Amino acid sequence: MKEWACTRQFGGTKLPWEEEWVIESLSDSTIYMAFYAIAGHLQGVDNLDGAKGSPSGVDPEKLTSEVFNYIFRKNMPYPEDCGIDKAVMEAMKGEFRYWYPMNLRVSAKDLIPNHLTMALYNHAAIWDDEPELWPKGYYTNGHVQVDAEKMSKSKGNFLMMDECVNTYSSDVTRLTCADAGDSLEDANFSREVADAALMGLYTEMKWVEEQMAGIAGLRGDGDENFMDKVFENSMNRLVHETDAAFGDMRFRDGLKSGWFEFVTARNVYRDWCAVSDVAMKASLVKKYCETLAVIMTPITPHWSEKIWSLVGGSGFVVKAPWPVVPAEDKLLSRQAKCLLSNLKVFRQQVGKAKKKPVGGKILVVDVYPEWKQGALDWMVENKGKIDDSKAFMGDLKKWAGSLEDKKNTKNLMQFVSFVRKEYLDVGDAALEKECPFDQSACFESSLAYITSQLGFTSPVEVVNLSKSGIPDGIGEKTVGNCGPGKPVLFCIN
Repeated sequence: MKEWACTRQFGGTKLPWEEEWVIESLSDSTIYMAFYAIAGHLQGVDNLDGAKGSPSGVDPEKLTSEVFNYIFRKNMPYPEDCGIDKAVMEAMKGEFRYWYPMNLRVSAKDLIPNHLTMALYNHAAIWDDEPELWPKGYYTNGHVQVDAEKMSKSKGNFLMMDECVNTYSSDVTRLTCADAGDSLEDANFSREVADAALMGLYTEMKWVEEQMAGIAGLRGDGDENFMDKVFENSMNRLVHETDAAFGDMRFRDGLKSGWFEFVTARNVYRDWCAVSDVAMKASLVKKYCETLAVIMTPITPHWSEKIWSLVGGSGFVVKAPWPVVPAEDKLLSRQAKCLLSNLKVFRQQVGKAKKKPVGGKILVVDVYPEWKQGALDWMVENKGKIDDSKAFMGDLKKWAGSLEDKKNTKNLMQFVSFVRKEYLDVGDAALEKECPFDQSACFESSLAYITSQLGFTSPVEVVNLSKSGIPDGIGEKTVGNCGPGKPVLFCIN
């Protein structure tokens, strides 16, 4: 920056004392935002060319350096002979002090080494004694691509904003832009995402409409079942995650939790209720619809207003407060993950089977066998080395070689290696020797759903090996693959 010329002879504001030179354009344009704060007094509405004159009766010729100094700087004397009413001067000074500084300047990444940097320099130079008036934050992003390609009219993928709005609607355009990405990398506006969003928003709106019309036929506030609790806990977690993402301007992450995952949580709950022949709980359905309307307002304000009207919300949703919900029940989340993630594994297992199973047993254990507990104890003692793969595995080999049961060395090494990968993913929960919740209850509460999801014709049975022992016909290797929170599906053909 030290070699950057501060003047040039074209393109900018002429130097008052040397008109053949102009002020370097980037330097000249970096504090113009201050003018916005007083523009209402000088130009007003629908008066871009100034033909209507100043709403406050200010003659442009009276805007001297002394006038601007009084408005924009502190402790500057009022220019008595300025020809501008002092009340107007005070009003402009107040407007500037109210609106400035800019809390956030949103711009493009290519302006970081020039315009945005010079804006910091110029604010520090003009308001050297008032750092509170300097910009508070910058947010920069990459350029926009369409369908992962640079926009080009020759390629036929050049999209104008009004074209997008006319084709997809403003809300779908906003949603697709949010999905395009937030980092300095180039964002990707995907027309496939826009098409899916258009259908998704419409489908969701119709679902909300149907549920609100038939809310009286849903289940009342009696006893909660397991999936009622899971659904509400999922909503609470996603509200907090969406709030944090939007607060950090991570709009893609906020869209992920506040739209895609939020709707998915409802889909799981709805499907579970349908298969289990249990009506959805009315209060949870209403909470879902109201919450979805509010947390999607930053992305899809018009759609959210429609949803808000369907659920009977008061006033406008843009004025509704952010939902206040309890913190996530992490143990309940683990129970839900145990059910749903293992069900996904079971579906993959059934899909790969050479002969389609007709039924099965879900085998669970409460605690690890002693040799695995010993391995977990060793891992806890050496937890500080887990991140260093070479050192950790080297120490493991030495420790395993010192044990009396040499035949089990291979199994032990494989077990620790597996748990290490899980630890790097989920943390201390991977090192637990026993399950902190009732696995059997998790699966038994959803037997009809599990049976349906696996396409079995016979009901699934849950067997707790720690309590009932090993059933006939189940081999030692199958049992050995079981762990707390890690059940095994034994298929029956």
